Amino acid sequence: MSLYDPERDRVRIAGRWLRWSLPWVALPLLLGVFVSANIDLRSLPLLGQERLSAVLFLNGQAYFGHLDDSGESGTLVLRDAYYFASADGGTGGGAISLVRRGAELHGPADGMRINRDQVLGVERVGLGSAVAQAIQVERELLDVAPGSISLNPTTVAGSVAMAKQRVAAEHALARGWTAAVDQLRKLNDLVLPVTPAEAKTITDTAVADLRTVRRNALITLGNQLGMSAADAEAYMRATDPLLDGQSFANETAVLLAPDLDGIVLRTTGAYAQVGDAAAKQLTQPKATPAPSASPRP
Repeated sequence: MSLYDPERDRVRIAGRWLRWSLPWVALPLLLGVFVSANIDLRSLPLLGQERLSAVLFLNGQAYFGHLDDSGESGTLVLRDAYYFASADGGTGGGAISLVRRGAELHGPADGMRINRDQVLGVERVGLGSAVAQAIQVERELLDVAPGSISLNPTTVAGSVAMAKQRVAAEHALARGWTAAVDQLRKLNDLVLPVTPAEAKTITDTAVADLRTVRRNALITLGNQLGMSAADAEAYMRATDPLLDGQSFANETAVLLAPDLDGIVLRTTGAYAQVGDAAAKQLTQPKATPAPSASPRP
């Protein structure tokens, strides 16, 4: 006679309880997902897209990055942070540049902790926006690996975005060169303390120096984009002639990745140095020779 009693089998009993309770547990969860309008599947951890946040401060400054708002303290934590800075080093007025936080003198490395009482608001940044595109290109330049399985995946720029930023940087270099050359030519229209022949020599030398600065900037740009030394040289020789005779003045501005924008800013400073030196030679009066002493009687 068998001692096995199906009614007392623990596995069968557990199965019956599971079949009975599962619908009552799963039904509210399913209803919550489909009924609630607050759930965005694209924002779910591990499965959704990157969630890039903009933290707006009371003083008007904005920082962008991955926001950690656990709500357990009086601070927010912003990682992989970027912020706006104007060309004159401030946060307002002048051309706007995107700066990657971490290059400051104190070398911040553990995220940015923000007091909640300094925050005006927090917004989501569209992944197709100028800010997001510049950040994604910067990650590609830094060889950041794209995140897939993560609480907040990291998006890295593709070839199309990289090409767009490269062209925008080239045109920015060309605009700076054109502005510097035009300034020299305007000086030549003035009444100068040097002869026309001397003015032409000074101007031609300065224009050649400005071209050298632009060519060196293109090589640096190629290196930044991952080209070898030989490829960067070839890229410069192919690109430099294409920039002549074009102002790109009416072109829509593109927010450059910080490393590319740094190349443009340094080159603009070098243009100014060459132009200032030439302007000084063109406008500075020649020293009048002192009369020779006459012999005493």
